[in-house]
Amino acid sequence: MKNKTLLLIFLSLLVVFLASQFAFEKKKRTFKTELIQLDTSAITSILLYPKSDNQEEILLKKEDSFWVISKGNVTNKANQGAVTSILRNLALIKTKRVASKSPDKWVDYEVEATSGSRVKAYAGDKLLEDFIVGRFNFNQQTRQGVSYVRLEGGDEVYAVDGFLSMTMSQGFDAYRNKEILKVNKANLTQVSINTLGTTTVLEKNGNSWTQDGGPVDSTTLFNYLDGLQQIIGGTFADDFEDLQSNDLLYKTLALEGNNLSTPILIKAYRDTTRTSPFVIQSSLNPDNYFESGEHGIFEQLFGGW
Repeated sequence: MKNKTLLLIFLSLLVVFLASQFAFEKKKRTFKTELIQLDTSAITSILLYPKSDNQEEILLKKEDSFWVISKGNVTNKANQGAVTSILRNLALIKTKRVASKSPDKWVDYEVEATSGSRVKAYAGDKLLEDFIVGRFNFNQQTRQGVSYVRLEGGDEVYAVDGFLSMTMSQGFDAYRNKEILKVNKANLTQVSINTLGTTTVLEKNGNSWTQDGGPVDSTTLFNYLDGLQQIIGGTFADDFEDLQSNDLLYKTLALEGNNLSTPILIKAYRDTTRTSPFVIQSSLNPDNYFESGEHGIFEQLFGGW
């Protein structure tokens, strides 16, 4: 009798144990450690609805070996580094924990369609992933960031390590090519500045530079050339293309060098009807125009000489 009682107790405990293990395993299976895992080489387009642009649609599309970006009527070659950052984030998104399973909490984690940044990744016409990135928290003590993500159509909100929210919530301009000038001053052999038909030529002969064939102040020259090595645009002037005319062309800057197959040509238009009166265009990035005041990019390009 005593053995029978012990056996019943043992069997009861075994049932409880197995039930608890089953529940634990079921809970484990519902928790997605790898929330998103994509073969980024298969991605051909990405639709972004970033919070910073009020969820207005941005299209990133792969064309041959580069990406183009479109929003509304504006289409440009994308900043390839920014696209690489997106793809790197899409390759593998691991969850830290389930933050919530209730839609009532979506507003707290900013993962509603109207409060977060939605991302859709495609391979051709096939939708690979569709998710919303919400709130970002940063722990000052651990120096770690946490982003909150919800898969479209799901109720769960996942906490994800890293800065995904900051990457995916950037606006249209963050993904555009802002390059105006990138050159190694050691390779330059000639710099020509034309102002309303009058040209000044800086030319390198051996290790020495001349200005219009005469002597030049070396300190001023090297400071100027140093400032030309890399110039990044700020505010785009997307409305200028329809307004431009040769009458507005004010200055040009032409750079020739040992490793330049063709000269780099930069144009500065002056439009006094604009708040920032100068508009800059570079042959390195001919599809984009950039605004500048007298002391911005314009001064860096032309004011140093």
